[in-house]
Amino acid sequence: MRRSDKSSSEGAEGNQLGNSAKIDLHTHTSYSDGALSTRKLLAKAYQAGIRTISITDHDGVGSITEATEISKEIGMSFIPGIEVSSRHKRFQLHFLGYYFDYTDGKFLSSLEILRDARIRRAERIVAKLNRLKIPLTLESVLDRAGIRNTVGRPHIANTMVEEGYAETYDEVFHKYIGIGKPAYEANPPFPPEQAITMIKKAGGLAFLAHPSTYVTDALMRSLLSSGLDGVEVIHPSHSDEQVAFFKEFADSNSILKSGGSDFHGGLKNDEGNLGSYFIDEYWLGSIRAKVPAESETKEN
Repeated sequence: MRRSDKSSSEGAEGNQLGNSAKIDLHTHTSYSDGALSTRKLLAKAYQAGIRTISITDHDGVGSITEATEISKEIGMSFIPGIEVSSRHKRFQLHFLGYYFDYTDGKFLSSLEILRDARIRRAERIVAKLNRLKIPLTLESVLDRAGIRNTVGRPHIANTMVEEGYAETYDEVFHKYIGIGKPAYEANPPFPPEQAITMIKKAGGLAFLAHPSTYVTDALMRSLLSSGLDGVEVIHPSHSDEQVAFFKEFADSNSILKSGGSDFHGGLKNDEGNLGSYFIDEYWLGSIRAKVPAESETKEN
């Protein structure tokens, strides 16, 4: 299930993976920090064998209306999604939301707060880079992101490469803006329980994204008590052991399992992930079964 060339089964569930079963619930467009437009992402995903997809842009829903129409054109099933940024103590946490009402006023107001905080974060990162004698400007970063979109560290990395302040995207993170590096700034202080609640109050399901190695058992238990619906099991950052661990955790706690490529494209050099990290219809069926009745029509 992690890779398209590693067909695996769900034991007693007996659902053998194949190219026709590819479902990717974690992708990004240029509405946040992805390199591709909505149309180009969907076309590329279709070519990679994906037939059901969710676009989960960071703290924004700008792509959803467009993706709903384009997916119908090319014969894909589209699930409204988002990746909401959060912070717990020194840890950055992200929550994937699915099947929510992306027109809900309170939900959109929360996103505006998060996007404004992201701009202030970018401003602080640029100031730190300036102190390191890198003359990057906030204006150039925001131009890269686009006025309607969500700004993030990848926009800073891409702009630094384009303007000749670094040779590669990875260099920017490893040397300047990655966790613990001299120009790093953490996500805005948005409690995880608040991220979960905003998704659920908009009628959606909330999943912990790419928990990897930083999420402790105690934190996971706390998130469960806050109403977490599921965990992202399949992700490029997860080892086979982590995939097994989070699958077992989900099953033993009767929560849902999701997964996807976390595809961004461009200088991130993750082209091989699209079509290689996916889930199958069995897991998606379990997710659909938990969608509140009033939200069930929001998949195309």
